[in-house]
Amino acid sequence: QVSTRWRDEQGFTVAEVLMASVLVVIIFIPLYTMFLAGNRTFNTGVDRAEIQQNARVALQSMSREIRMAGYESPGLANPACPSPKAAACVLPTQQAARIGLRADVDGDNTTEEVEYELRNCVNLICELARRERDWDSATSTWGAWSAYESIAGNIEGLTFTYLPALTPSRVRVRVNVRETNTAPDVAYMVVSD
Repeated sequence: QVSTRWRDEQGFTVAEVLMASVLVVIIFIPLYTMFLAGNRTFNTGVDRAEIQQNARVALQSMSREIRMAGYESPGLANPACPSPKAAACVLPTQQAARIGLRADVDGDNTTEEVEYELRNCVNLICELARRERDWDSATSTWGAWSAYESIAGNIEGLTFTYLPALTPSRVRVRVNVRETNTAPDVAYMVVSD
């Protein structure tokens, strides 16, 4: 009786199950590979957009401060930069990869000296860093430098080109931003007053 009962049952043979499994694998592996590639492309685009946005914000902040080079609040007599302001006083650091400026950048009636440069480089990818110090009018000396503050990451290069002008604070700033495994994206800004 047992053998007759199983004879009437319908089901899949081992060969049919193996063939169905192979077909499922053949269909789903390319679909999964396409999904992974699309996901990787999306994440790369998001990362690049974030890097570019950070570089843009850093350039805006840096250009605003460079444009303020030599500015002091009205009525503030500052022996750190006596009038008329000489180029060496307004922009004391004029190097290709580093800039220093003097101005009342935060509006607190104290002249600050601010420097920008690349730091913490790993495989030629660096951070754009900023530091500042205040003029102490009581002692007529500069205070201690603050710690470096990272204002943008993934910076490949930073070049300042100093142009002759009627005012000493005209500077051209070029920043190359690169994400790993991609061609460089360039952010470029001309700063002048």
